Amino acid sequence: MAVRTLVAACALFVGMCIVTSGKPTNTTHAFCRVVWLVGVPCDQVKTAILTQIKAMGSYKLISAASGVIQANHTSAIGQIEAVNFTVIDTAMSLGCHIEGSSMSAFWYSLFDNGTNYCNLRNVIQGSGLNSAPGFVEFTNEWLCLGYGLSACK
Repeated sequence: MAVRTLVAACALFVGMCIVTSGKPTNTTHAFCRVVWLVGVPCDQVKTAILTQIKAMGSYKLISAASGVIQANHTSAIGQIEAVNFTVIDTAMSLGCHIEGSSMSAFWYSLFDNGTNYCNLRNVIQGSGLNSAPGFVEFTNEWLCLGYGLSACK
């Protein structure tokens, strides 16, 4: 059991290093980055995310190439957020590492009360991936503005 916990912790640490080593975040816009691990093959994860995005009327699929899914979310007040999911096979190939990001288009939405987190969470929850074996979520207020204030519907 301790070995599994250590492996999961190492995988989360490596995942966060990958997420935070990408291009710099534009801090003049509200943003959110989340990493999930699931014990489901990435092809099933990608299908689940794509199906959910297509089923949600407030999302518009932009592209789905390789392991990257890009979409736009339009809020009830017309605000647009860019939403991206990247799926990466884990080293043991029995699971999938998912990186999600959402960024608001407008500078005045810096304090969005967790809207960007909810954009990501609603897709993951709607697809049922939050109930998948081995589901783990990692984010915090530094990676996801308004995370602690979010009240997703």
